[in-house]
Amino acid sequence: MHAHAVQIVKICEAFAKLGHEVTLFAVRGDSDPETIYSRYGVERRFRIEMPARRFRYFKKPRFVSWLMRRPEFRQADVYFGRDIASLVAAARLGKPVIYEAHAIPRPGTSRWRMLERLLNSPNFSHLVCVTSTLAQAHLDQFPVLAAKPVLVIPNAAADLPDSTPLANWAGRPDAIQVGFVGRPYPGKGIELMVNAARTLGSLDFHVVGAASGDVDWIEGMMPANIHFHGYQPHGQLGAFFSRFDIAAAPYGQAVQNSSGVESAAITCPLKLTEYMAAGLPAVVSDLPGVRDIMNGDDFATIVPPGDVEALISALKSLAGDPALRSRLGSAARQSFLERHTLESRARRVLEPALAAIA
Repeated sequence: MHAHAVQIVKICEAFAKLGHEVTLFAVRGDSDPETIYSRYGVERRFRIEMPARRFRYFKKPRFVSWLMRRPEFRQADVYFGRDIASLVAAARLGKPVIYEAHAIPRPGTSRWRMLERLLNSPNFSHLVCVTSTLAQAHLDQFPVLAAKPVLVIPNAAADLPDSTPLANWAGRPDAIQVGFVGRPYPGKGIELMVNAARTLGSLDFHVVGAASGDVDWIEGMMPANIHFHGYQPHGQLGAFFSRFDIAAAPYGQAVQNSSGVESAAITCPLKLTEYMAAGLPAVVSDLPGVRDIMNGDDFATIVPPGDVEALISALKSLAGDPALRSRLGSAARQSFLERHTLESRARRVLEPALAAIA
């Protein structure tokens, strides 16, 4: 369950809920497109179009060629996406193109040159960045953006659908349950969860999104009070959140993404907005993207990145103070409703392009 896939599918649903006709064009993975709706817990409000072949046989130029032959693609009124090559092709069709950046190509690479071409297109509408640091990086590297809207819009979440209650819960009935959702990459926080579990034996810790075999790079024995639940369909996360008393997003000073690239300065944790949607009190690391999401609100305990002692102290305070947990959880839910629903994000993402064609 990759965060980018969740974000893409959910924003398509949000566009559709705003009344737009939406088609998601994507490469084919291992599973049938029809399972996407149930796997990610979204309604069938938008169409999904994929080439017949799987991606390993479908190189990027051939995918773009396939796109350009699709009537549904050519007839769109607005294009929104993350794939630079596809958006460069879309820009040739004379309609507004919106690019959402979650990273920035290295200067001088083919992707960087392709992005420069896109940003210079007369049909390029505006840039959406998930963090302020990422927006500034694009402004620094591409002077043409000085004349274009550059929007900082953090990731958002949706209320998770009702899911099947979990059977055989591993946590102890009388212990505080601390939850983490994420992938097993260094710096994402699992190693800090393990270290905290070693010290806080009276608390139970749960990792959703990784199995114990995925973290054999963490030194030492796994404590008995940490439980790994492996990959879970996104639509099932609500069942786990309902079991958590505290949520955690304890990033390190360096964060490795799925491509092995350091991303601490630009990462925008989807998990934090999902914790907010669930009304969970959280302990989160002080990253720029976290500050962009919080925007001055007080709904989580902030700790320095990679500081396990600060994480342990914060978890102890929350575990021993039910009133604090309740206050932070309520504040998180309120902040989510006011600023971080997917519908509000979708509206902001589209606004400049729709205004231009109105």
